[in-house]
Amino acid sequence: MHTLVCNGTVITPSKVISGGGVLFHDGVIEAVGREKEIRARFAGGRGGKARLSLINAGNRIILPGFINAHHHLYSTFARGMAVPGAPAKNFIQILEKLWWKLDNELTTEDVYFSALVPLLECVRNGVTTIIDHHESQGLQIGVLDILRQAVERTGIRAALCLGTSDRYHKGWEGVVENARFLGQLRRKPSRLVSGMVGLHAAFTVSDETLAASVAVAEEYGAGLHVHCAEDLSDQRDSLAKHKLRVVARLKKFAALGEKTLLVHCVHIDEREMNLIRASGSRVVHNPESNMNNAVGCADVLRMMGKGITVGLGSDGMSSDMLAQMRCAYLLQRHDQRDPRIAFCEAPAMLLENNAAIAATIFARKLGKLEAGAPADITIMDYVPPTPLVRDNFLGHLLFGMVDAAVDTVICDGEVLLRDKKFITIDEERICARSRELAAKFWKRIASA
Repeated sequence: MHTLVCNGTVITPSKVISGGGVLFHDGVIEAVGREKEIRARFAGGRGGKARLSLINAGNRIILPGFINAHHHLYSTFARGMAVPGAPAKNFIQILEKLWWKLDNELTTEDVYFSALVPLLECVRNGVTTIIDHHESQGLQIGVLDILRQAVERTGIRAALCLGTSDRYHKGWEGVVENARFLGQLRRKPSRLVSGMVGLHAAFTVSDETLAASVAVAEEYGAGLHVHCAEDLSDQRDSLAKHKLRVVARLKKFAALGEKTLLVHCVHIDEREMNLIRASGSRVVHNPESNMNNAVGCADVLRMMGKGITVGLGSDGMSSDMLAQMRCAYLLQRHDQRDPRIAFCEAPAMLLENNAAIAATIFARKLGKLEAGAPADITIMDYVPPTPLVRDNFLGHLLFGMVDAAVDTVICDGEVLLRDKKFITIDEERICARSRELAAKFWKRIASA
């Protein structure tokens, strides 16, 4: 049966269509335009007898599902967790006192439920596609299968990888797990799940592990997903151990390329930017996380000016991509003390560049409402207080829609959220079990 999302304002986002609709069938969009024209074409092309299921948007805003280009689903149990001892005073201490302890203690059930919670939060925020970077050094072999189960249960689209690291001398396990999972996907493809090859960061990865990970990526035609120069300590470590800056070292091992995601890039220089541009590698900006960790502000506007595709992620801070977009906008203006910048660039990271990144990773046209694209649709509760047209859409997006609630979410043609309620998921039960597991997890962390 065909489905028509109707009675709303459709934002493709290249067009704003009042009285618009989106027609889809078998998970794929067939037509986008004015509702009356779609109805007439549908009836005329099928003798007026074909059945049409309707989803009434109720005069709301109809948008493509949002994309998160860098998430950490595993970070859920850190929410509200007390960290013993004196507060971390720099980035390395944040890793050592919190994240490396956390990811070394996760159990199978911890991984599953700590993933389900942010996946549901993605849906509540209109996010239908994520590129996740998992870390669980105490549980590596088979862990991506657990994440796949959580993703498929939730119903959104995800690219998964394990962040391989030598910090516990088990880098080989990460290489094996990424290869195993990619091989499994090759044998039995998933409509929703794709894979990448994860690396934690250059400063925790040996040359041998880096070379092995690149070999796995080449074997399976997958991209590399790596934190890059998030903190100045990454560059200092690389220069001390390898006599190369981080990006130059990645280039030496053929780790750069169109499918490679370099996450953060806060502390890269002009030459490194040029290497990234020449290789076609993509950068992912995570403004809230960078501010939270006090590592600095990435010069993403310069990168974009050079022709580098800079996407937008949350780094596990949240699953709200509109909030990340506005944070990127405000952070660039604050950092450069220039009120003329980032109004177009920050939305472009979310709406255009994330779509370009996702298209490369998933080999599908994502983040667009157009014929042939997957039916990934978000309906938002936003009533414009001023005229809404194509020329002023960004103003409404940055200062209005960013605070609006999501009413309905459709991913790959399946309705996941309707009238702000999940269709097939018991959110309260999942969160209750997550709280139980988190309490036990905190006790283990405290005694570790």
